[in-house]
Amino acid sequence: MRFDDRLATALGQPAESPAARQALWRQIVDLLGQSGSEDSPLREPAFERLREWRVEVPVAGRQHAGLLLGGRKLPADLVAFFAEDLTIVSAPFLAVAEMGGEDWAQLIPDLSPVARALLRHRRDLPKKARRALDLFAAGDLVLDGPASLDLPRSEAAAPPLEPAVVPAQPEFAFETGADGLIRWCDLVDRGAAIGISIAEPAAPGAAGVDGQAAGAFRRRSPFRDARLLLPAPGSAGGGWTISGVPSFDPPTGRFTGYRGVARRPRVGERAEPLGLLGSTLTSDSLRQLAHEVRTPLNAIAGFAEMIDQQMLGPAAAPYRARAASILAEARRIEQVLDDLEEAGRIAGDAPPAAPEPVDCGQLIARIAGTLAPLAAERGVVVALAIAPRCESALLNPVAAERMTSRLLSAAIALGGEGERVEISAAPADGSLPETWIAVSRPACTQGHDEQRLLDALQPDEDETLAAASPLGLGFTLRLVRSVAESCGGQLAFTPDCFRLRLPTVSAGHGHSNVEARSPLATVNAAPLSPAGAVGPVAQR
Repeated sequence: MRFDDRLATALGQPAESPAARQALWRQIVDLLGQSGSEDSPLREPAFERLREWRVEVPVAGRQHAGLLLGGRKLPADLVAFFAEDLTIVSAPFLAVAEMGGEDWAQLIPDLSPVARALLRHRRDLPKKARRALDLFAAGDLVLDGPASLDLPRSEAAAPPLEPAVVPAQPEFAFETGADGLIRWCDLVDRGAAIGISIAEPAAPGAAGVDGQAAGAFRRRSPFRDARLLLPAPGSAGGGWTISGVPSFDPPTGRFTGYRGVARRPRVGERAEPLGLLGSTLTSDSLRQLAHEVRTPLNAIAGFAEMIDQQMLGPAAAPYRARAASILAEARRIEQVLDDLEEAGRIAGDAPPAAPEPVDCGQLIARIAGTLAPLAAERGVVVALAIAPRCESALLNPVAAERMTSRLLSAAIALGGEGERVEISAAPADGSLPETWIAVSRPACTQGHDEQRLLDALQPDEDETLAAASPLGLGFTLRLVRSVAESCGGQLAFTPDCFRLRLPTVSAGHGHSNVEARSPLATVNAAPLSPAGAVGPVAQR
């Protein structure tokens, strides 16, 4: 079958519904991009049909159709068709479109200044294309307004200039250097974006990107619908949704930066900083997710337990061992669901539970004993130290158990063979009634600042840090910090330890549950036994 027949068939198909028109739109685009179609008499009617239906095709669909054309030589009229679309569609297409030098030279004069600006950052264009771009460089960079800077001389003071009105802009294209700094953008108020980095996540409320974009930058992978916050003054200030792809130098393969687009959030879409999970999931969604997963998980755990205990009849030892492994993994997933529900509760601003006195010494000793099998498996040496007159903390016992166990288990899981993890409880320095629980930082976390550790959202982002928890070290630390803050405490980062500051029972109402000892009493300064027994506190 000849190409003309296929194009005629596509143009003759009925398209009564929006879905049918969208499917035909993508099919016609693909046919027009195939080799040998340049001389078809149906090209002009086909482009008329594409322009007519373009508004019905979602932006994502047009982006995808353009990217699918990458890697093959394209006719100039098809490149021009995509170049006239919105920047969010044309930018990724122009980054991969391939044509001969003569075709580029003929097309470039008809492109918009924005399209030519996008092409200038490509290093793989033919020489004729680059020469054609150079001819328009001066004109594309001319600013609107008087051509002359000569001002009339006057001894009188010049009247103050009226502030320029910068029009609002719903989207813009940008490019970064290999360091992640935005070097170019077609934003009218470009000063708001130039110099912003996508390599590191911004502090809460500060200009910059979220952990999704920063994590993708470290992996040199594409990202979509990440969050960007620009300084408030000016028309560009506020939240943006950004997408980008990495670019590499073709001859050397060297990473050169990112190319991407930014747009204002759509109606109902949020551009606020991301929550504990590095996503825009609401607190209700987190709780619902945990609830939906817990039901089948309980069934799986129940069947595994029945096989392990041979409730349905005799089972061979290998099957019982496999069932025991399934049961252990199910319990591990239950802990993840507990953390998700806690994250949802905190994100939903739920009122904290009533606080009670919690003996910090007994708390860390009990949790260390529970984590003894993990310490033995990792070959980690765990040492406990409880200071004299260490007053009980005043917080919810469940919250105290969760944040302390998650912090200790992360530290032990990240420890190397023979590494020493020190866990201590002591009164805070100063006049406030507070207690510190300090956990020494494993060697693999030292050298990383607080933001880098909190941003380790994805377990596959760093294989070393992935062992902290199924959801990654960043989630664990964010959860511990949020739980501590909900109880009136704080998680602090020092170069050598994580420190939990907890409010204590006041001197007039509380009491100390830990016998006074001096100096710091050390518990189990050798690796914890597989049985998890914690040795007696060394008395003076």
